[in-house]
Amino acid sequence: MIRSAAPFALLTLALLSGCAAPPVQFYTLGAPAIAQNSNTPLPATAPVLNVARVALPDYLDNQDIMTRHGDQLDRSPNGRWGSRLSQGVTDLLAARLGQDWPHYIVTTQPLAETPTLRLAVNINRLDLDSNGQGALQADWAVVPSDTHQAILRSRGSFTAQGSVATDAGKVALTRDLVEQLASRIDSTIPHP
Repeated sequence: MIRSAAPFALLTLALLSGCAAPPVQFYTLGAPAIAQNSNTPLPATAPVLNVARVALPDYLDNQDIMTRHGDQLDRSPNGRWGSRLSQGVTDLLAARLGQDWPHYIVTTQPLAETPTLRLAVNINRLDLDSNGQGALQADWAVVPSDTHQAILRSRGSFTAQGSVATDAGKVALTRDLVEQLASRIDSTIPHP
């Protein structure tokens, strides 16, 4: 009885192994690999730009990589963000602004002292459709620690075209949209 069960068990294992799904792949927007200008020595009194965590619509602020088909959202079966999307977008914005603001400490972390400037970003829309069209709409505010200075508010809409056939293509398209946002934010903030 045991001999006749062994071939059956091996056949069952072979069939089940063929049904296994491909492994899940995790993606980031590339922020940790973006080198900031760390060779420039900063004085102890260097001004600080604090980038608050970006606000995203609830249906997007998770680890699923999504594509829109009309009113339907399709999540990738094998691709996931390495962290919540809001954290990945925040990290990329801070990294890009850190490159553009070499005389500032640009951080996403709370510090002991009040930052010179605080950036708050609200992304109202971030969609990639099945045709490879990406759209991002956001508004932001730059809040100075000096209450005598005005809060700077702005908004922007951004589009990009790319491949959404693979998760890597969706990530690249999302990165392009967020980098456009970072460039616009940088251009709306007066540099010291």
